[in-house]
Amino acid sequence: MPANVEFCAILTIRYLKPSLMGSAHDWVSENMPQLPSGVIRMRSFHIAPDRGMSIIWFKEQIFLDEAFPKLKEFQQAIADRFEAKCEAQKGITSPELDMG
Repeated sequence: MPANVEFCAILTIRYLKPSLMGSAHDWVSENMPQLPSGVIRMRSFHIAPDRGMSIIWFKEQIFLDEAFPKLKEFQQAIADRFEAKCEAQKGITSPELDMG
C-alpha cells in the first residue's frame, strides 16, 4: 500500500428533531472521550440544519480497527440521547484522486 494512504473513520448523524442539534453538540463537547491511539487528526462538520459529520484520520489500519467499536458505541449513545440516526464507516484515502 502506498505510504500516502490514510485510514479514516467517517461518522455521520442526522437528527430527527433538528432543534436538538445544539444540545447534542454541547453534550458531545462535554462528554467526548479521549481520542483513540493512532489518531492523526479529526475534523467535525455541521451540515445544517439537521446533520453533522466527523472524520477521524488514523496512522495505520490497526489503530482504526481497534478504535472502531468504541466510536460506534459513542455514536449510538448520541443517537439514543438525542433522537438521531448515526452511522459509522471505515474508509481509506485515494491519493491518486486527491486535489490541493
